[in-house]
Amino acid sequence: MTDTTQTLSRRSFLATLLLAPAGALAHAGHGMSHLTVTSTVTRRRKRRLDLVLTFYNAGTEPMTLEDISVDVAKLSGQKLPFTVPAGGLEEQKLILRFDDAVPGIFTILLDFGADGQGPVTVMP
Repeated sequence: MTDTTQTLSRRSFLATLLLAPAGALAHAGHGMSHLTVTSTVTRRRKRRLDLVLTFYNAGTEPMTLEDISVDVAKLSGQKLPFTVPAGGLEEQKLILRFDDAVPGIFTILLDFGADGQGPVTVMP
């Protein structure tokens, strides 16, 4: 075996060793890649917005929402922690109160703990 072949074999072995755990998790139904979230405005007033977040978990493991945050409004109505079962379709109703008029676009940040965080853009 030449030096070049040994180097490539070692590199291949190390690459496989490092990437195998990530590949296993990617196919185990974990993470936010299997989650779809949509927002629907159900009521709008001058400085208040009622909306429903709809969660669809296409993964094989449940996802638990641990926190919801909005920088531009005070949030109420959320029930946390909130679990979306594997293959489940669940809704979460929220009430947002703004200091000024409801903006034309803003972001809600969803925190799923170890599974990650993700933004949801709302355009009322």
